[in-house]
Amino acid sequence: MEKGKLIRLDEGWASVAIDSLDSFGNVEGYDFWFLDQLLPHCNKIQLTHIENSTKGVDLTPITDKLWKNFFKRDFGDRALDETMEKMKMKKVSFRWSELYQAKSRSLETKEKEVGERLKKMYEKEDARKQSRQVKVLDKVPPSNTRIGVINKGLSKGRKSNQMMNKIKKQYENSLAKRNLDFVKMKRTAVAARCSDLIKEPRMTVQAMNVDF
Repeated sequence: MEKGKLIRLDEGWASVAIDSLDSFGNVEGYDFWFLDQLLPHCNKIQLTHIENSTKGVDLTPITDKLWKNFFKRDFGDRALDETMEKMKMKKVSFRWSELYQAKSRSLETKEKEVGERLKKMYEKEDARKQSRQVKVLDKVPPSNTRIGVINKGLSKGRKSNQMMNKIKKQYENSLAKRNLDFVKMKRTAVAARCSDLIKEPRMTVQAMNVDF
C-alpha cells in the first residue's frame, strides 16, 4: 500500500471487520471513520495489541475515550472522579490508557502486600497451634494406649458392679422385700399345717349292740 493512502471501507466492510478483530494489528492505513466504527468493539487485549502495533499514527483521539470507559467499568466511578481531580490539580496532559495501566499496577501491588500479610498471619497462627499441641503432649504421661483402654474398661466394670450391689442392698432393706418375705413365710406355715392334718389318724366308730 502506498504510504499516506487511506483505505476507505463502507459500513458493510466495517461489520465484517468487527467479527475479525483478533486479526487486526497495524491499522495505520485505515481512515479514522472506519477505526471509529471498529475500535469501540475491541476488548482491552485487542485494543492494546492494535495500539502497540500501530506506530505511525496516534490513535489517542479514538482510543482515549475507550480507555476511560474501561477505567470506569473496572475501577468504579469514585476512582474515576479521584483520578480526574488529581490530573486537574497537577495540570499535566495524560492518556487514559496510561492511567489505566498505572491503576492496574497499583492494585496488583496492594493485592500482593495484602496477600503477604495474610500469609504471615496464617504462618503465625499455625506456629501458635503447633506450639500448643507440643505443650499438651509434654504434659501427658507416657502410657500404653491399649492398657489405658483396658484399665478404663475395668474401671467402668467396677463402677457398674458397685451400682448393682447398691441397688440390691436397697432392695433387701425395702418394705416391698419384707412384705414379700412375710407372704412367703405365711404360705410355708399354711402348707405345713395342712401337711400335719393329712398325717393325723382318722377316728373309727365301732358299732355297739344295744338290747331292747
